[in-house]
Amino acid sequence: MIRYSISLADLTTAIEHEKRGWMLRAKERTDTFRSLGKYQETSTIWSEVKPAYMRLQGDAKCAYCERKLEALVYGKVEQDVEHFRPKGNVKAWRVRKSLTDAGVRVTLVPESKGGYYLLPYHPFNYAAACKPCNSVLKRDYFPISKNYDLGNDDPAVLISELPLLIYPIGDFDADPETLIQFTGLSPQPVAPAGYPRHRALVTIDFFKLDDPIQRKNLFRERAAILLALFGQLEKMHGDGTDQEKARAKAVVEAYQHDSAPHANCARSFVRLFANAPDQARTFFDKAVDFISSMS
Repeated sequence: MIRYSISLADLTTAIEHEKRGWMLRAKERTDTFRSLGKYQETSTIWSEVKPAYMRLQGDAKCAYCERKLEALVYGKVEQDVEHFRPKGNVKAWRVRKSLTDAGVRVTLVPESKGGYYLLPYHPFNYAAACKPCNSVLKRDYFPISKNYDLGNDDPAVLISELPLLIYPIGDFDADPETLIQFTGLSPQPVAPAGYPRHRALVTIDFFKLDDPIQRKNLFRERAAILLALFGQLEKMHGDGTDQEKARAKAVVEAYQHDSAPHANCARSFVRLFANAPDQARTFFDKAVDFISSMS
């Protein structure tokens, strides 16, 4: 995961550019939910603004796994508008023993059925996500460490719930790269202990970001990136001409761009090469072995 920095004002502008009048319609619907005290409607309008989020997220990257999907014209069918906090109902997420052993504690969901009924149309409750991350894994789960505040209408204030998943859009939540980094193909927590580590552990486990069996395509794509980067990094620091080094540098920078797939993985590997090139070669060799085993 990486952050996609944008202010609420700029995000609202992008939404209105995509669908003029959408924010007013969203407010009217939210006012209805407020008067009802719950989420209830027979039709929805959030799919109308999906392209705004696809553009923001590196031109059609999944917010969670960083897979690059098709761009707007052909890619809309591949991505969902993901409600970060579930709108209609919050379901209890089963915590694996390995997480509880690591100190992760998840608040029990409220006994009364319901979700964050004032957030179905808040711009900072959306993300574009691939169907495996959203429809299969995310669904109506939303684990937190403190107390649920289902009647709040401000995602920035709801950080006080201590959510265990990371919201990558805007600047009010933690930057995902301060919580999760990569060692080779695998995501790892940055923090050694505490809530930041727990968020990283839960997010990695929740979206199966470190599962080479069930999410083998993620690992294949990351491996291909390491294979491409290693040769270019060697050229950058080798004995080639200035032109060759500049060209290699441009390639390395492109792989780290926000719009590139698995940018966090690429950036982590570039840092590793700079600080421990021998270790980087070890992970390069492992990536080669992984690619070979998949053929």
